[in-house]
Amino acid sequence: MRFDGLGRAASSLAGTESSGRCDLDGRLLSRRAAIASVIGIGSLALLSACGRTAPGPVDAVSGGTERSVFAWRDGQSPSDLPPQEVEAPVRPIAPPPRPFDGVEISFRFGGLNPASEGAVRAAIVEFFKLTGITVWPRTPAGQGAPDIWYGGGLWTPVLAAKGQVLELDDYVASWDEWEDFYPGVREDVSYDGHVMGIPYRTNYRGSVVFRPSMFERAGLGPEPPGTWEELNELAPKLTVRDGDTFEQAGFNLQHHTQVHEDWLRQAGGNTFNEDLTKPSNNTPAGRIALAQHVRHGLQDGSMPREGIDSRVPNLHAFCAGRVAIQQLWPGNVGNCETNAGAVFDDLEVAPPLQGPERRVMQLYVDKYMPWKLTRNPDAVFETLKYFASPGPNYEINVLGDRSMPCRYAMEGYDLYQTEPYRTYAANVQFGETRQVVPEHFDVQPAMSRWVEKAALGELSVDETLRGMDAEVLEIITGT
Repeated sequence: MRFDGLGRAASSLAGTESSGRCDLDGRLLSRRAAIASVIGIGSLALLSACGRTAPGPVDAVSGGTERSVFAWRDGQSPSDLPPQEVEAPVRPIAPPPRPFDGVEISFRFGGLNPASEGAVRAAIVEFFKLTGITVWPRTPAGQGAPDIWYGGGLWTPVLAAKGQVLELDDYVASWDEWEDFYPGVREDVSYDGHVMGIPYRTNYRGSVVFRPSMFERAGLGPEPPGTWEELNELAPKLTVRDGDTFEQAGFNLQHHTQVHEDWLRQAGGNTFNEDLTKPSNNTPAGRIALAQHVRHGLQDGSMPREGIDSRVPNLHAFCAGRVAIQQLWPGNVGNCETNAGAVFDDLEVAPPLQGPERRVMQLYVDKYMPWKLTRNPDAVFETLKYFASPGPNYEINVLGDRSMPCRYAMEGYDLYQTEPYRTYAANVQFGETRQVVPEHFDVQPAMSRWVEKAALGELSVDETLRGMDAEVLEIITGT
């Protein structure tokens, strides 16, 4: 399903499809104003919500443990501490009644950077003032699953099919902000006709990122490629080699099914049939897409077969100045912004490529997911609403990670008013949600292994697609 995030107010950004490129000069986005920030309550002193021992470091969803600002002193709850310690004493006064006084919700935050952790602390304090709900960022011993956790792009069908997620249909039906979320992201968090989560951001890797200075040194104009044909023509001209050694790749990509699936959509195909019961990679569109994927390493020599290395630890190859064109996540560009300022100042972002059939890319939706067996579903939904509201959401999930919007009210964020993130955000109009099956935690790595075999020249395109679809069918049918 294609949806019009940022495109609803700025549909002209799609450019002229027949020309094969989009005009990036002088574009102005028309945006809805962001939702007003949540109103705090006076300078009330915070009351201790409970006397249990403070939680330790946050456990990431992946199971890792990291040193965290979520290390409260013994005998204190998260709501006892202000966002920053202050020396001046605050005289306690009784707060007005709140709807959920004494309720505790465990909320598993995963993969947060230090700035985001600080934003979570601030949000926990403000949310307690408003509602009386104490949010614990680590699941108490003996509870089992947390009341709420972070879910990524594959998680809705994988967990919903196991009956582990609280259905939110009745809650969102009376929530006037639900229609503010883009149609595609509402589709992503739905399974079998039921809403299973609340989106908080989107991401996508199909946007074309390029280095104008490298174009200039190669004697080329500053226009980025808008079509497959233009990319295939430009990439060899932007490649710098010393014999077999690549100093600069004209184009670079990762051999992963997520990349292949963008090519597949642009070629007019899809990963599965409409009812998700059968893979559909071994098709004419699939052969065109995989041939395009492997082209630059195997055929035109514009990148090493395995992709180009940055030569610098913890720095993306594009940010290390070794790539002229790549389709990148916004966070990859954020890596340049943080660690390679000269590269960041010399990059531009364009819309995704126009393939043989379409200009499109896959959308990845991150969401908050609630546990089906939570003891406090009403309080869980209040917590979901608050943490997905524009203010807290921006500070926690968007600003540090350079994530993209999932609802119209997010479009007014300061991040999206300046390049390159303004164009990144506008590109959400080209996004379509992924086709995902309940077995996708097994399907995705299997498909990626087959894509890599083709890209490294170990199998032909036809052999790869036959093997890929056979293995995927076995996974989803269990036979």
